[in-house]
Amino acid sequence: MNFGYYRPILQGFLFLFGMVHMTAGIALTVLPSSNVAVNQTMTLRCELEPNPTLPIVVYFEKRNSISSSPEILCSLEPQSGVCKNSADDCRIRYNASCPSDTLYIIQVKVLQTWNGQSISCRTVYTKSELVVISVKVPVTSVILTSTPSPVITEQQINLTCTTSYSSPPANITWIKSSVDISSQASYRTEENQGLHRTISSLLITVKKEDNRKQVYCIASNTPNVTVTSNVQELDVLYIPEVRTTTQSPYKVREGQTATLSCAVTDANPNTGITWRWSKTDSPNTALDTRASYTIPNIQRERSGKYSCTASNTAGSSVAVTIDIDVQYKPDVKSSTSSPYKIIEGQTATLSCTVTDANPNTGITWRWIKTGFPNTILHTRATYTIPNIQRGRSGSYSCTANNTIGTSEAATVYVDVLYTPSIEERNVLVVNETERVTFTREIFSNPLSDVLWLDGRHLLESETSKTSETSVTTSFIIQNARCTDTKNFTIVASNELQRNVTSQVELIVNCKPMPDINNITLGVSDDTGFTFSTTVIAYPKPSYVVLFENSTNNNGIWDSMTVNTINNFTVHLNKTTVNQADYGIYLLNITNSFGVSTIHVYVVPQRKPNSPRIEKATCNINNAKIEWTSSFNGGVSQTFFALAILDQQKVTRSESVKDRGKNKIHYTELQNLQPSTKYVFYVVAKNKHGNSSSDKIECTTLQETNDQTAVVAGGVGGTLALVILIIIIVFLVHRRYTCICSIGFEKRNRDNPDKANQEASHYTTMAEQEQSERNMYDELSNSGNVNQYEAVLMKEREENTRVYEKLQHTNDKRDEDYQNVRTS
Repeated sequence: MNFGYYRPILQGFLFLFGMVHMTAGIALTVLPSSNVAVNQTMTLRCELEPNPTLPIVVYFEKRNSISSSPEILCSLEPQSGVCKNSADDCRIRYNASCPSDTLYIIQVKVLQTWNGQSISCRTVYTKSELVVISVKVPVTSVILTSTPSPVITEQQINLTCTTSYSSPPANITWIKSSVDISSQASYRTEENQGLHRTISSLLITVKKEDNRKQVYCIASNTPNVTVTSNVQELDVLYIPEVRTTTQSPYKVREGQTATLSCAVTDANPNTGITWRWSKTDSPNTALDTRASYTIPNIQRERSGKYSCTASNTAGSSVAVTIDIDVQYKPDVKSSTSSPYKIIEGQTATLSCTVTDANPNTGITWRWIKTGFPNTILHTRATYTIPNIQRGRSGSYSCTANNTIGTSEAATVYVDVLYTPSIEERNVLVVNETERVTFTREIFSNPLSDVLWLDGRHLLESETSKTSETSVTTSFIIQNARCTDTKNFTIVASNELQRNVTSQVELIVNCKPMPDINNITLGVSDDTGFTFSTTVIAYPKPSYVVLFENSTNNNGIWDSMTVNTINNFTVHLNKTTVNQADYGIYLLNITNSFGVSTIHVYVVPQRKPNSPRIEKATCNINNAKIEWTSSFNGGVSQTFFALAILDQQKVTRSESVKDRGKNKIHYTELQNLQPSTKYVFYVVAKNKHGNSSSDKIECTTLQETNDQTAVVAGGVGGTLALVILIIIIVFLVHRRYTCICSIGFEKRNRDNPDKANQEASHYTTMAEQEQSERNMYDELSNSGNVNQYEAVLMKEREENTRVYEKLQHTNDKRDEDYQNVRTS
C-alpha cells in the first residue's frame, strides 16, 4: 500500500481533530487523544516530511515539565520498512514499528504518574511540539471525620471529608438530614504525582433541634458516579437556659452600688446548677458564683456588658447579658492647641469637645477667663473673639455640664501676636561733648530684632529682653557733636512685620560755627554787594553786622534764613557802595553757647592781581603753560598766554575762563619753531585792566625723524605707565587722605589791595546766593512740620565735613581777628 499517497489526507483528518502536533519537518500524532484513562494504551505516531536528512534516528521523549530534561522512551532507525538496530526492549515494550523512512510508531500504556507530563518526538535536526498528557483517575472513596460526641447546644463542631486521590479533583456535597448544607463548608485540594484529593471542612453550630440528626458527604469526579462517606449522628446535650431579672440597660450613678440577678428557665439535666458571672471583655475572669452579683462604689470603668451562665453536667448555658450604664459628669478637652497663636485684629476661635460623658446629651457649656471665674464669656462649645487685641491674651477655660454634674475645666492659652510698636519720646536736647544714651522700649509678640541706623549706616547698639512682649534697645554717643543734631532711625522686625521704623531726634546745643571765617568782596560804587554764609548752631543764633569801628554797619541790609533746626544762612546786601563803605565788616553770630565772627573785606573793584606762572613745558612746535590764579579784582577775569621771541609777540593762546582764586590753569601755545628759546607770560584781564605774570623761559625741542620719535614715544609711554602703576599701588597701601588747610595773614590797612590779594577766600556772590536760595526753596516747599528733617538727613555728610573744617579753622579765629585789627 502506498502510504505516501494517503499521507496528506490522513494528516488533514488528524489536524481537524486536534491530534497532530506539527513543527517544520516533523509531526507527532497522539491516538486516540492526549486525554486518557489510567492504564489506557496510547499510540504515538511521529511523521517526517519526505526525503528527510540523513542520518535518520527518531526519538520519542517524555518530560516531567517543559524545562526539565527529557526521558527517552524509545529511539528508532528505519531499514526497508522495519526498525533497524532498535533495542529489543524498545520494540517489545512499546510495540515499535518503522513502516517507512518518514513514519515511526510506538504504543505506550499510560500510567497514573504521566498526568501532566509532556510527550514529543525529534530527529537530529528537528523536533515536534510538546503534547501534554492528561490522565483520568476516578475517585474511589470519601471519609468523614468529626469531633467526639456528645455536643453541647450552641457549640460548634468541625466535620471533615477527605476523598481518595483522583483526576480531575472530586467535588464534595454535604448533607444533614437530607438538607444540602454545602454552602457552609470550605474546600481545598492536595496534589501528589499529578493527582488530587479534595478536603472539605464543615464548621456548624448545633442547636437543640439538631440532636440525632445525621450528617454525611458525597464525592464525585465522573458524571453519574458517586461515592458516599460514613454517617455522623449528632448527639446534642441540653445546657441550662437562663434569663435575667435585672433590667438592661441597668443605669447607675458613678459611686453607687449595682446589683445584677439571673435565673434558670430550662436545663437538661436541671439539677446540680452552678453559676458564673463575668464581664464580656474579660470572659475568663469569674466575678461571682451566685445567681446575684453586687458591685459596690461602681466606677465608669465598670460600665459594660456582664454575663451570667448556669452549668449542669451537660455544660454551661448560653450567657445572658446585662448592660451596666454607669453615668457620670462630662470629661472635656480643648480642640484648640495651646498656646493658641492668633494675630492681633483677626478672629480667634476657641473650641472644646466632650471626650466622655454619660449621658452625652443635653450638654451645657460655660467659658471664663482665668482670674475672672464669675464672668461667663460664652455658653457654647466654640467661643469666638472677633478683632482680638493684645489685651485679650491669657488663659481661657471651658466646662461642660450634664444631668450628673459639671466637668473639670479645660484650659487653652491665647497668645495674641502683634507687629512691633516703638516707644515714642520727646526730642532729646544735650550739650556738645556730653555722653548721650538713647533708650526705647519695643513692644511686639513675638519679640523683635532691632537695628539703629544713621541714614543707611548701621550703628552699634544693645538690645535686652524686658518682658515676654517687649525689649529695650539703647544706643550711645560718647561725645556729642553739633553735627549729631539729626534723626536716628530705629528699625524693628518680627515674624509678622519687618522694617517698622521710628525716628529718634537729637538736638545738640552748640555755639555758632560758620562755614567760612574770612571773605574778600571786590565791589564797585554802582553795583553794591551781596553776601551769604551758612552757620551751624543751636539754639537759633542772633547776629549783628558791624563796620570795622564796631559802631554801625553802613546801611547793610541783612536777614537770616532757617534751613534746618540747627542750620542757618545769613544774607548781607548793600545796593550802593561809596568810598566810606570800603573796609572790614564784622558779622558777629551769637547764641547762649558762644559767639563766632566772620570778617568780610569789602574792597573797590580793580584790575586783577598778577597770576603766578608755574611751569612751561616745551615740545617741538608747541608749549604747555601752567599758572595759578590770584584775586580777580572783584569782577570776573580771563587769562591768555603769550610767547615772545626777540621781544616780539610770536603767538597768543585762546582766552581761558577763571576757575577761582588759587586754582591751577592750563593752556597751549601752537605754531612754535623747533629748537628755539621763547619767553612766556600769562596775562589776567578784567574790565578794569590787565596784570601780567613774571616771565618764564623754555626752549622747544629739536625735530627728529619719524622712527626716532616712535621709539622715544614708546619708551616714554612705557615708563609713564610703570610710574603710574607704582604710584597707584603706593597710594592704595598708604590710603592717602588729602589734607587741605586755609592760612590767615595780617591785614595791611595801608595797602588794601595787598590785603585783598592775600585774603584766604573769595567767591562770586551770585553763585553763593543761588546755592543758599536753592536750599531755602527746598525747605519752603516742604509740607512737613519738621521740614528741616528731610534736608538734614540729605545733607548730613556735607554738614559733618563743614563741621570738621570749622573745628579746624575756628580755633585760629581769635588770632586771625587780632591780626586783622592790628595790621
